[in-house]
Amino acid sequence: MTQPSSIAKEFSSSHGDRLIRVLIAEGKGFDPTTFSETEVERVMGIGEDRSALVLRSGVKIPVALSYEQLEQKIYERDFRTDGPVLDLRDVTGEAAKPKAANANEAPAEPKVGDKMPDGTVFAGISPETNKPMYTTPADTPLTMKFNEAKEYAAKLDAHGHKDWHVPTKAELNVLFNNRAAIGGFNVTGSDPAGWYWSASPDYRWYAWGQRFSDGYQNYYGKGGHSAVRCVR
Repeated sequence: MTQPSSIAKEFSSSHGDRLIRVLIAEGKGFDPTTFSETEVERVMGIGEDRSALVLRSGVKIPVALSYEQLEQKIYERDFRTDGPVLDLRDVTGEAAKPKAANANEAPAEPKVGDKMPDGTVFAGISPETNKPMYTTPADTPLTMKFNEAKEYAAKLDAHGHKDWHVPTKAELNVLFNNRAAIGGFNVTGSDPAGWYWSASPDYRWYAWGQRFSDGYQNYYGKGGHSAVRCVR
């Protein structure tokens, strides 16, 4: 442990103990605290560009400075410019929180409606695969017939992905339930823009669709037009 120099001891004996001001964690926030430097037991490093003051009481106060920088402020200060108070409030408290999550920590789970880095939107969990499902941020530009919609989705190259498809009946219902968080849907109930195709056929000439004003699902002719929102 680095010890204060003899100059520091001489300065302390002639001028009294220096005071140190910090912000220290208290409940959900940070409170200003002032204490004497004689209460400091040691300085320790706690990561890149992070260090801590360890008090004799055992309290650790994180500081947004490297170990070397904090050590110099505590033990090798310049008496010609440093006053009787060392103010560390701007590098303690909220400022001393880690800059980024630990690499070993699992990334936070996305919430429905969150925009992903690739521009897609997290839509929820697919009932078909039990895996995360993502959607485009907007409907297709035009309403389409059933077969046109399936062909469009199969050829879609968007947001760096080519594995798009028209949602199944169950997946479409997930989009409906999460429509407010996802956004961009036509919820007027108008026909055809307020109805959305699913990829689930009913009879040979029919397939399931859903009205996004109230969630009503019904089957109707594949030759009719409806809106389309692709998922992957």
